[in-house]
Amino acid sequence: MDNQQLYTTYLQNRGCSKSTIDSYHHFCEHFIRWAENKHMEIEYITYSELLDYIASRKGKVTQKTIQGCMIAITHYFEALVQTEVIDQNPARYLDIKAPNNRKLYAILSRQQLDNLYHNFDINASRKTKPTAKASAIRNKITVGLMAFQGLDSTALSQLRVQDVDVLGGKITVKSSRTHAGRNLALQAVQIIELDRYINQTRQELQYHFKQEDSDQLLVTGYAHFNQSLRRLPKRLRKQEPQLQSLRHIRASVITHWLRQYNLREVQYMAGHRKILSTELYQRNDIEGLQADIDRFHPMNRKEEE
Repeated sequence: MDNQQLYTTYLQNRGCSKSTIDSYHHFCEHFIRWAENKHMEIEYITYSELLDYIASRKGKVTQKTIQGCMIAITHYFEALVQTEVIDQNPARYLDIKAPNNRKLYAILSRQQLDNLYHNFDINASRKTKPTAKASAIRNKITVGLMAFQGLDSTALSQLRVQDVDVLGGKITVKSSRTHAGRNLALQAVQIIELDRYINQTRQELQYHFKQEDSDQLLVTGYAHFNQSLRRLPKRLRKQEPQLQSLRHIRASVITHWLRQYNLREVQYMAGHRKILSTELYQRNDIEGLQADIDRFHPMNRKEEE
């Protein structure tokens, strides 16, 4: 079996679609032709030579294309490592700035994520308003949907009561302009509180905010849902000082999913339309990849010595 066949098998085992596999092969074939023209053997490519390849592409293609290319090449070498063709992956520590300058996070542990929900004190809110406790309960429900289902503010704002299947233990997230639809399992600890919220707390909020006809799941008194989240990060940081933002929660959840499920499954769960969006979250996995954010990794210096 040649290297290209090994690569195909590796990608198939990761759950990649045929179109993704074809795209990755296209990227790798360009890289291999470049290496051959430079009289380089693929099995002995170094980190420094990969940087030379990146430099040769800059100005000719977009940064997004370079990002996709290097992800494909990283997987290519990983396939060769797993089949013992080579000993180590020279692309493992490449740092190519992601499209839209996606921020890298030191992910929160699964326990830290769980604690954001379990330790959320619904009695700690200011009691200056009659809706204080009901709003705190709604916020706890919101935190649970972030910490367990990885929902972002857009998905949260679009949830409707009918999207929650308490008996079936799942929630439906409808497709939007930026995300694909999906059905996600609810955690057991969420189900009872969601049922109580829908049948009691939510009705209180509807009454006070004069939204009796609204079918929105997370009822607020604001014109825009995001306004209800403004104070939430500050409050959550009192529980978990390492929390950087609400996006940090989603990034952590998706990174944990990547450790448990294959790439295609995580793409579905995260609502990503493109597999590349999911792969970018692999860069958040600090275990073994801490140096990924260091452009001048010691690996490069050792190869140049």
